[in-house]
Amino acid sequence: MIEAEDYDRKSKSQLKREMHELQALGEALCALSPEKIASLGLAPKLAEAALFSKTLTAHEARRRHMQYMGRLVRELAGDADSEEIAALRRAMDDLDHRKRGADNAFHQVEDWRDRLVAGEFALVEEIAAALPGLDRQHALTLARNAAREAAKAKPPKSSRALFRYLKSLDEQG
Repeated sequence: MIEAEDYDRKSKSQLKREMHELQALGEALCALSPEKIASLGLAPKLAEAALFSKTLTAHEARRRHMQYMGRLVRELAGDADSEEIAALRRAMDDLDHRKRGADNAFHQVEDWRDRLVAGEFALVEEIAAALPGLDRQHALTLARNAAREAAKAKPPKSSRALFRYLKSLDEQG
C-alpha cells in the first residue's frame, strides 16, 4: 500500500515543467538589452552570462548557451520558491507590463492619426481631452494636408508629421 507521504513529492513531469519555466526565464533575460540586464541587479555570474549571449552568432553555440543560462537560473533558484527567482519574475513581469503599455499608447496614436486623416475631425475633442497640450488648429491642418496628400498619392509627409506631433504630446503627458 502507498503511504500518504509518497504523494508529497513532485512528479517527474512537474519537475520538468518547472525546469523548462526557469530555462525560459533565462532565455528571456538574454533577450533584454544590456542596460536592462544591468538594471535588474542580477547575480554577477548570471548577468555576465546574459551579456555574453549577445556575442554569440552560431546557432549551436546559442542553443548550448541557453542551456547554460537555464542551469544558472536553476542554481540560483535552488528551490522553485526562491526569493531571488520571485524577485526576478516580478522584474521581468514589470518590464513586460511597461512594454505592453508603451505598445498600446503607440497604437492609440496611430489610430488617432488614421481617423483624423480619414476625416473624423470631431475626434480632435477626444484627443484634446486625452492630451491637454494639443493645438487643435495645428492638428487639423496636418490632418487635412495628409488627406490631400493621400488623395493625390503623394508621400505621406503630413501624416508622419501628425503622428510625430501626437506622439510627442502623448510622451509629455
